[in-house]
Amino acid sequence: MFSKKSFFAPLAGLFLLFFFSCENNVSGSDNYIGLGAYVFPETTSVVKTVESSVYGKTGSRIGKFETTYLAGWEDIPFLDLKNASILIGNMNDRGSDYETGSSDGSVLSTYKYYQADAGTNYPAAWKDDTLYFDINNQTIYSDDFLRLISGTREINNDIGCGYFEPVSNASDSSPLIDLSNPSNPSSVVKAKERVVIRLGDYGLRMYMIDGKLYVPFQVLADSFFCSSVCVFNGYDYYVYLSTDNDAYCTGRAYEFGRTPSALRSRLKAEYNYRCLCMLFDLNYCLKEQRSQVGKANISKFNDSIFASGLGFDLLSTDTATYDAALVRFLLSFIDDGHTSYDEPSKYQAYSTISQYKSYGKSVSGSRDKGLGATVDSLYDKRSDMDGGPGVWYVSENDEEKMAVITFDGFNDNDPGSETDLAELAELNTYQFLKQAFEDIDDYSSVQNVVIDLSCNGGGALNQCMLALCFLADPENFYMARRSVLDKSLVKFTYKVNNGVSLKKNYHFYVLTSGCSFSCGNFFPSICKYQLNVPIVGQQSGGGGGIVKSTQTSDGALFKTSASMEMCAIDSSNNYVCIDAGVPVDFEIGYDDFYSGSALYANLYEKLKARYPSNF
Repeated sequence: MFSKKSFFAPLAGLFLLFFFSCENNVSGSDNYIGLGAYVFPETTSVVKTVESSVYGKTGSRIGKFETTYLAGWEDIPFLDLKNASILIGNMNDRGSDYETGSSDGSVLSTYKYYQADAGTNYPAAWKDDTLYFDINNQTIYSDDFLRLISGTREINNDIGCGYFEPVSNASDSSPLIDLSNPSNPSSVVKAKERVVIRLGDYGLRMYMIDGKLYVPFQVLADSFFCSSVCVFNGYDYYVYLSTDNDAYCTGRAYEFGRTPSALRSRLKAEYNYRCLCMLFDLNYCLKEQRSQVGKANISKFNDSIFASGLGFDLLSTDTATYDAALVRFLLSFIDDGHTSYDEPSKYQAYSTISQYKSYGKSVSGSRDKGLGATVDSLYDKRSDMDGGPGVWYVSENDEEKMAVITFDGFNDNDPGSETDLAELAELNTYQFLKQAFEDIDDYSSVQNVVIDLSCNGGGALNQCMLALCFLADPENFYMARRSVLDKSLVKFTYKVNNGVSLKKNYHFYVLTSGCSFSCGNFFPSICKYQLNVPIVGQQSGGGGGIVKSTQTSDGALFKTSASMEMCAIDSSNNYVCIDAGVPVDFEIGYDDFYSGSALYANLYEKLKARYPSNF
C-alpha cells in the first residue's frame, strides 16, 4: 500500500521562526496602578561618562562610544544623541545625522537616518527617516517607525525585518527571495500612521543637560531595536546576539556582567518594571487579538499585569521573587507560543539559569502546553507507523497514486553535500523540497501531493516563501505584514532570484494540526486565502508574530512576538488575523492522519472520497 523514501527524524524548532497623517498614541493612561508612586528626578546632572565597546555577531569589537551616568539614576545607562547615533550606526548600512534644539526655539532634537551609497544590489534611495525627541512633552515620534533601526538590506523594499538574505550571500542552498517594491499603491492596503511614544505615561524621562539630549538606553532598545537585539551587560553593548553565536560572545554579554545579589534597589525595580510595560505596549504584536486565545485584552500592560496578580512581584526588590514572577508573566500570562525565557536577571548567579528554565516548563500556559501535548501525541502516532520527514507514497493497484511530503520545520542551514531526504529536511527546506519533487516527478501515476505540516512548528520565513513557490508561480501570490505600532498593512509579491519557476503541476493539499505553528501556520494561510489549495486535517495552532529577542534593563533575556505580524488578507483586502490558526476546508480526525493498513492509507481514502475528480 505504501513505500518509504526516508527515515524518522526529530522535530526541529517547534517554536522557532523563525511574524502618515494621523497619529497613533502608544499607551495613554496616567493612572496606572504601580506607576506614579515612585518619581524619578525632575532634574539631574552628569556624574560620569565611561567608554563602552560594541560587539558584533562573532564577538569582535565593531565600535566604541561613551555611556553616561546621571545623578539620582544609580547605574542606569544613558546615551546622548551623538553616542546613540554611533550605536545605531553599528546596526545599519546607512548614514545618519543628529541635531539638538531647533531654529524656532522649541526643545526638539532629531536623529536623521538616510540612504548611503550601497551599490546596485540595494533598493533605490530612501527618503530621509527622522526620529524626533520632544523634551518638553517627553515624547519620541516618527513617521517611518519600522524603517528607522534596520539596515537597507534587512528592510529589502520596506519589509522591515531581516529574514531575507542580502544578494551577496544568496546561494543555490537558499536562493534570494526578491521582493517587489511596495511603493506600488496596490500593495499598500493601509498606510502608515505616525507613532508617538509617551515616556511620561511610564514615569520615564529624558534630559537636556548643557545642550545635550540624554535618553535611557533601555528606552531606545525597547522602542526601536525591532529586528535585532541590543543588550548591555553593565560595561559594553552587544548587537545581533543570539544563542547561535559562539560562546565567547554569548558568555561576555550575559555572564560577564552578572552581579549576584539577593536584593536590588527600589529605583532599579521601578525602572525595570516601567520599561517592561513600555516594551509590551510597543512591541507585543497580537495584543489586539488576545480574546481569540482566551485572554483579557492587554492593550495596557500595567493594568493587565496587576489584574493577573503579578504586578507587585514584578516590582519586588527581592531578586528571586522578581525573576520567578517574570517567568510566570512570560510563559503563563503572555503564553503566545513564541515566547521563551532564556536568561534570568544579572542579579542571579549563572548556576540559577537551569533552575528558572525548569520552573518555566512547570508554569507554562495553556497555549504552550497545548502545542506541546499535540505534537507529542502526533509524534507517538507517527512513530508507531514508522513515519517521519521525507517523501511517502500511497499506492493502489500497484501504482503510486499520492505522495506525502513531510517536514517538521522551515530550516535555513547550509546542507553541505547532504543528499539524504531526512537529513535535508532538518537542514534546508528549499533543498529538501527540490530533491523531494525530483523523486516524485519520476512517478507519472502520482497526481496528488500532500504537504504534511502536522508536526511543523515553524522556522525561517524565507524558507516558507521558497516552499510556496513549488505550489504556484510567485507573481500569483504574496505575503502580508501588519504593524501594530504604525497600523500599516502591506502585501509583497516576490520571486526566486534566478527567475526560474519552481511550480509543480499536481493537485495539492496541506495537512495541518493543532501544533502547525508560526510559519507552519502562515504557509497554509496563503494556500487557503490566495492559492485555493485545500487545507485538510485540524485547524492549525496559530502564531503570526515576527519573533523579537529582548533584554530587560536588569539583564534577563527572552523572546516574544514583536510589533510586526504576518497575516492574511482576504479577496476584499481585509485584514485576517491568523493568530488563532487557519480553519480547515476538510476536517480529518487525528486518528486518520497516519493510520490505516499503512502510513497515510486512511488519509488517501478520505481525500479520494472528498475530491474524487482529482484522483
